[in-house]
Amino acid sequence: MGESAHERAVKLEGLLPRVLRTLFKPVGEDPLVELPVGQMRMMRLLGSKSWTPSSLGEELGLSVSAVTQMANRLESIGLLARIEDPSDRRVKHLTLTPLGLQLMRRRQDRRVRLLESALVHMGDNRQEEFIRILEELLDASAKAAESVDNSIFMEAEVEQMLPLAPQYAKEK
Repeated sequence: MGESAHERAVKLEGLLPRVLRTLFKPVGEDPLVELPVGQMRMMRLLGSKSWTPSSLGEELGLSVSAVTQMANRLESIGLLARIEDPSDRRVKHLTLTPLGLQLMRRRQDRRVRLLESALVHMGDNRQEEFIRILEELLDASAKAAESVDNSIFMEAEVEQMLPLAPQYAKEK
């Protein structure tokens, strides 16, 4: 009998991060390599359009204050700009500066070249099949995320990992 869905999920959980780390290993010349993951996620979204802090926070699953703090850091290093909404001066839109766009485009170009160099080791049909499977996995994971409240699992996992403070530990 074959592997269970759980065994395959365990295998994928270990495999997917390794594939991404291997393909997208940071290089020393990349000025973005020092940015935290959250700021990189923000920059990736800002690379395609401008966002308000609240809509960006919603997309990233962060509070507006967390988005504002990240935006302040990116603005201080010249990668992000705040643009006033022409119809409502109270509303600010976050967007990448020309430097931020340039750095993100370079990073994306490098990543595409790395992927291309890996894909040439697979036949055209396998490449297309692989992309189709990844798209299916993305759709399935979005459906799974909608149907499961992951916060319940996370709370339980964190509680199991954290040692109890001495005053709360049960006496034996």
